[in-house]
Amino acid sequence: MANVTPELSPQLQAALSRLNDIVVPPPVGWWPISDSLIALFIGIGGILIGSTWYFLNQRKQNQYRRQAQSLFDNAIAQSDDPRRQLQIANQLLKQVAITSYGRKQVAALTGEDWVHFLKQNASYVQQPDGLEACFASLYNPNQPLEPRDIQQTLNYVKHWIKGHHK
Repeated sequence: MANVTPELSPQLQAALSRLNDIVVPPPVGWWPISDSLIALFIGIGGILIGSTWYFLNQRKQNQYRRQAQSLFDNAIAQSDDPRRQLQIANQLLKQVAITSYGRKQVAALTGEDWVHFLKQNASYVQQPDGLEACFASLYNPNQPLEPRDIQQTLNYVKHWIKGHHK
């Protein structure tokens, strides 16, 4: 069967010739944006601003920790004497505690009270068994100390500075 186009009448051909092509409307633009998009952008902007503020504030509040960590690492690296390292660690620990909790609460603490304070304010940092003995040896140079206890105490001080409760 051959494709045969039917013959159109002259009137129909004249009518078809007067028809215009279909006009496609322009695509929908982005502007003005809808109210829901405005609300979405405001919400995302608020979340970004709030998150940025929170993280910058946290960083500012924890600056003393970073400084203390740096001082601790430098001081321990410069000293080869274990007793001197303990003395530096205890001084720095006391400075950090005074910065965090105030001079009135911390300055007078020594011995068992000092160790209890440290445990109370960083409960999830594991205290070594020889912590009190190491700190007591600072005032009694004849007291024998195990190198393992000294190293555990130094590690504890580093973790306490990083993780004590505010």
